[in-house]
Amino acid sequence: MNIIKILLTNLFLFLTKHKIPLLFFISTFIIYYLTSSGPTPYNYFVHLANAFLQGRLYLINNPPWLNELIPMNGKYYVIYPPMPALLVLPIVVLKGLATNQTLISIFVGGLNAVLVYLLAKRLFSDSDNNRKNVLSLWIATLFIFGTIHWFLASVGSVWYFAHIAATFFLLLAFNETFGKMRFWLIGLLLGAAYWSRLPVILSLPFFLIMIYRRLKTKGEKLSLKNSYFQFFLGLGFFVGLNFIYNYLRFGTIFDVAYYLQANILNEPWYSKGYFNLAYIPNHLKILLLKLPTFLPTFPYIQPSWAGMAIWLTTPAFIFALISTLKHFKDEITIACWSAIIPIAILVMSHGGTGFSQFGYRYAMDFYPFLLILTAKGISLNGLTLRWYHKFLIGISVLINLWGVLWINKFGWVGW
Repeated sequence: MNIIKILLTNLFLFLTKHKIPLLFFISTFIIYYLTSSGPTPYNYFVHLANAFLQGRLYLINNPPWLNELIPMNGKYYVIYPPMPALLVLPIVVLKGLATNQTLISIFVGGLNAVLVYLLAKRLFSDSDNNRKNVLSLWIATLFIFGTIHWFLASVGSVWYFAHIAATFFLLLAFNETFGKMRFWLIGLLLGAAYWSRLPVILSLPFFLIMIYRRLKTKGEKLSLKNSYFQFFLGLGFFVGLNFIYNYLRFGTIFDVAYYLQANILNEPWYSKGYFNLAYIPNHLKILLLKLPTFLPTFPYIQPSWAGMAIWLTTPAFIFALISTLKHFKDEITIACWSAIIPIAILVMSHGGTGFSQFGYRYAMDFYPFLLILTAKGISLNGLTLRWYHKFLIGISVLINLWGVLWINKFGWVGW
């Protein structure tokens, strides 16, 4: 009885101390679940996890709805990095191929809600606790319900879940960077994000700058060389795993899976190859200029599968620009843009622009860095939220609610 009493007491203390993030996780999970489109048929990661459990790196069947598998000698390889498959693996152990990949995506999306909240609290660590909690909750609400994160997590298809998984590990890396800053762990988490979405490896300069900043401002005794060594040791674990993974599948350490898809370069959007800088204008049109589709009849306006401009899907990101203009020499600002720019150049050099999607899904690879800049922009004048902060966050939430409902629940979407 004493043991039970102690456990219940500790549980009560934990829930009391962490009630805001816990409630935010539960709320996010419920809202994402209720607005979901249902289990995705594009559950590549469930099939891949099931293969791992059977000691294989490949599938032995080729379901017609999984149209992006690489056939080689009777084996079918999943082209996407495998980290999301490792996330679903514990459930696949229990439920096998009946595992609902969308539900796991929603669960990880809920965890991201907690991580954003905790990150915001760390960004405002030197401030009054009550005001810090309120502002952190607003920042987390913006990211979780006011960006395309909501749509991506609620659908959970192979492409979208990869973004959610990469965001999960990046947010963990951020919390460690602005928290205890164990260099090896930051590297390990960046490596896990990379093994979810390859382009995020180009956020490397952000972490190098932040490590340098920490050592300089805190007067750490550890040398910069030793700190970087620990960081790259952690990062190298997943980079090395990726080399081995590729070699065991294709006989090369390089990421060639995308190039092995049958007739992929015959598609018109790859007329200049899989990657080419000439594709960037096509992406910029989506990122900056693409509007929703206007109709002469009900529902009169609907999202476009081609995408929508970032300032439409999340107008509150304007605070990231304001923060940048006011503090363009600040090390955190420089660090964020040192990640955003190379990631953006890489993803916008891809022949496809991300369709089908709500908003511009490739931007999710650098959204976490925009989040930091946005949080800094909102807090420029202290921790008091102005009416225009609340207004733009509210508008961002309403726009994403519109997109999720129109697409997931009503099917009001077109090209």
